[in-house]
Amino acid sequence: MRKGLQLSVKYFELMFKSPFGIAHGTRNSTETIYVKASFMGIDGFGEAAVPPYLGFDVPELVRNFNNFFPAEMMGSDSVRTTMAKLSAVNSTIPKPLKTAVDIAMYDLFARLTQRTVRNVFDIQADAKVLCSYTLGISSVEDLIQKVNEAFDFSLFKIKLGGENDKDRVEAFLNTSTAQFCVDANQAWKSVSEALEWMYWLKERNCLFVEQPLPVELESEYESLFKSAPLPLILDESIQGMKELEKLISVCHGINVKLLKCGGIEPAQALVRQANRLGLKVLVGCMSESTCGAMAAAQLSPWADWVDLDGPKLISNDPFNGAIYKDGSLQLSDSPGTGAELIDKNFFND
Repeated sequence: MRKGLQLSVKYFELMFKSPFGIAHGTRNSTETIYVKASFMGIDGFGEAAVPPYLGFDVPELVRNFNNFFPAEMMGSDSVRTTMAKLSAVNSTIPKPLKTAVDIAMYDLFARLTQRTVRNVFDIQADAKVLCSYTLGISSVEDLIQKVNEAFDFSLFKIKLGGENDKDRVEAFLNTSTAQFCVDANQAWKSVSEALEWMYWLKERNCLFVEQPLPVELESEYESLFKSAPLPLILDESIQGMKELEKLISVCHGINVKLLKCGGIEPAQALVRQANRLGLKVLVGCMSESTCGAMAAAQLSPWADWVDLDGPKLISNDPFNGAIYKDGSLQLSDSPGTGAELIDKNFFND
């Protein structure tokens, strides 16, 4: 048996069951990076799903993987050395690679020590946390069909930024009695537009509004926050601790995603700090497969809501282990994240 750490990388394209529309555009798939970390016969797996609006050349990242991480490191300290490399200050590792390796390494470490990843960070599972089901920009007919298909969910996230936004919200309300929130994905271009929408949504019992204004309108956030009739959750505006410290006074909560933070370790630190500051926490995703969703789910006991429905939206998930019950994504008690690779030859293709 080889006594070092081996890292394998694979490019993959996750396919949506139906076109997925947000304010940034509509897509049928998401380019994804998978990493396998192997040590002493045990494998850990990580994922970074990379939407096109983030601007990364995903195949190029995969081709350059070994420029940042050697395929093999010998010695018993290779796991510790690699994990230290991930947390190094001023690291030049591209965030998608860092994210996929971070998840794979913590999955591996937890499996080696026979713990769940959340146990590694001393996160205790308490009451269930609601998981939202995302309704992308679409026709009204498609929205109604998706709501009916997701009958076991009790929280929906409606993406706004399309021409028929109000029609879709009204159709949802006429179809379901579930709670709903909305994600504008920076679609509203002024405080007045955002407020007009938020008052309209409040009358319809919207739970909260995510990223109402563009990132570049940061100077307007305070004005919106002071007048907002609904809780404001910032997503694109907060990538990590630096942005959180800057914007804490102009939001009610934040959306924490592993890809934004660079993996589980920095994400859990951001969630922990948000909890200390009394902010609401939504743990979100980039429409990852079960691998990424179950990794993010390790943080759910510290969250108010999770948006980890990626495995429900895609048709070619290489992993299993994501179980949705009573509107929640269930946490696994198996070592690691609980995600299991379906085809053992997946990384050999």
